[in-house]
Amino acid sequence: MEKKEKKRGHKLVVVLILLSIALLAGGGVLTYFTSPKYVAQTVIKEMGENATQILANRQETGLEENYSTTGTLKIDLQSDYFQGLSTTDPSYATIANLFRNLSNTQNNIAVVQDKENKRLFINYNSTLNGQNLFSTRYLVEDATEYYYIDGVTSTYVNNGNNNYFESLNSATTTNENLNYIIEKVTESVKDNIEDSYLSTTYEDNYKVVTITLTEDDLLQLGNNVLEDLKKDTKANQIMTGYNQNFADTKITKDQIKGIGTIQLHIYLNKISTQVERYELNMEDGTTLSYSIANGNKMIEITQNDSTTRFTITTTNDKTDITITDEENTTIGSVSISKTSTNYDIIANVTTDTMSMDFGYNTQMTNVKKGTSYDSSTTITLNISSQNTMLLNGTITLDTTTTSDTNIEEDTSTSVLASTLTGTESDLLSQKLITALTQLMS
Repeated sequence: MEKKEKKRGHKLVVVLILLSIALLAGGGVLTYFTSPKYVAQTVIKEMGENATQILANRQETGLEENYSTTGTLKIDLQSDYFQGLSTTDPSYATIANLFRNLSNTQNNIAVVQDKENKRLFINYNSTLNGQNLFSTRYLVEDATEYYYIDGVTSTYVNNGNNNYFESLNSATTTNENLNYIIEKVTESVKDNIEDSYLSTTYEDNYKVVTITLTEDDLLQLGNNVLEDLKKDTKANQIMTGYNQNFADTKITKDQIKGIGTIQLHIYLNKISTQVERYELNMEDGTTLSYSIANGNKMIEITQNDSTTRFTITTTNDKTDITITDEENTTIGSVSISKTSTNYDIIANVTTDTMSMDFGYNTQMTNVKKGTSYDSSTTITLNISSQNTMLLNGTITLDTTTTSDTNIEEDTSTSVLASTLTGTESDLLSQKLITALTQLMS
């Protein structure tokens, strides 16, 4: 379990560092003649501010910290392609069975958080044709973590200390804590950018400031950020709440190995003095660029000599994205619209060999702030090739959230994790493999 917690901590920090460096947003005004270090630090600061702004655009329900959410997950998927293949080749029957059986499952979810009494409960239960398929429970109370896996453990398992609620008190929320960590990581990355990472070139009407980070640089930068978080009392408390071994967390060469050298190029226009373009280059040849022109934003992804462009236009609460290839042929579109209670994505991609339609909608209804609300999320998917439907269906999650934080779980007969053969992860994997075997039969 300790190894798992450390791994989570490493991944979180690496992700946050890369987010701080590579989140392609902002476009602030900088003087053309300012130093490379000032340009890099200012851009990184703006990127962090944009990340926290994304988190701020959420509907406040008054039930973010103390709540009870119960819901059902429904899966309805079909594949004419695999169903047809299974009639002539039995080896494809398992995949056809998987889609059919998933559509016959009943999935129930419950999440209860009582921040005032420092208790958290998560329950997931799935049945197939009325028979138990997979069931697990997770509980935090009295700073102790428990889990139960039906068919694997006979009672709750005491998994040791859990410091999750140490990072929360009456004056803070989970969202505020995440904002604080992003701000501190961004600040630390900014402060730890060394002159040796930076270079300046001139290209047409642009001054190009480049941040180059080798794997050794990433290792040093990552561990410097970790140390800064540990030294900050609040940040250390928050991180320890998610990873009780945070004090011992360090990034190793093995965890960085394979990333290679990355470069972030920042293009400042000589005339407008604005940052107009970012370009992120990976060692494997992948290039991701972000630019702003005539009020439109464009993202280009180049990989294996193929370029895909996303032209982004935003009007009020709606964003339209046109997807084109390297020959400027339109291959798809995405439409994103949102209100305080609704978020909707409609996407289509069509190539010479396949067509994909994707839809995502989530909406809140019956909102009674601080009391209750309903939520419904639906994903629709249709993938076809050569007039054959590869995959089609919907996944729907309907939930109700209330202020009732009552948790009635009995841990009096729990056993210590040290008495079991296998960690929580091992036991979960064991049960999931069993469930998957049932689904494919």
